[in-house]
Amino acid sequence: MARGLSSLQRQILGLAWTREQAHGTRGAISLLFPQEIYVRIYHWPITHPAAAFPWDREQGLALQQSVHFQPSVIGIRRYHATMVTVSRALGRLQRRGLLRRRQVKWAVGWCLTDAGRLVVQQLSVDFVDKR
Repeated sequence: MARGLSSLQRQILGLAWTREQAHGTRGAISLLFPQEIYVRIYHWPITHPAAAFPWDREQGLALQQSVHFQPSVIGIRRYHATMVTVSRALGRLQRRGLLRRRQVKWAVGWCLTDAGRLVVQQLSVDFVDKR
């Protein structure tokens, strides 16, 4: 089932798994928000530090990407290309039945499905076996 997943898709599943393991499967705080992907995978600098990270807030409410990231700091082309790449990867994972999109108030987050959990566990086993 993990066959054909890109490196980015595997990383996204790993982040969703880590989020779920840290906070359980209930509530908005266990959701993976795109902003977390941009920071943890692409290392985008947060240019508005006064705003709380959406994945650290008790309510799990995400703000618009522009609140946290400044395209001119990241690079306009890189900013837009990365947003498209992440959006497509999330859509593909959803179509494969590995992630589910959830709306929480005005924010959109992602959570693993049962099939997604199985894939992440299989990827973990594969990684350990190859060492």
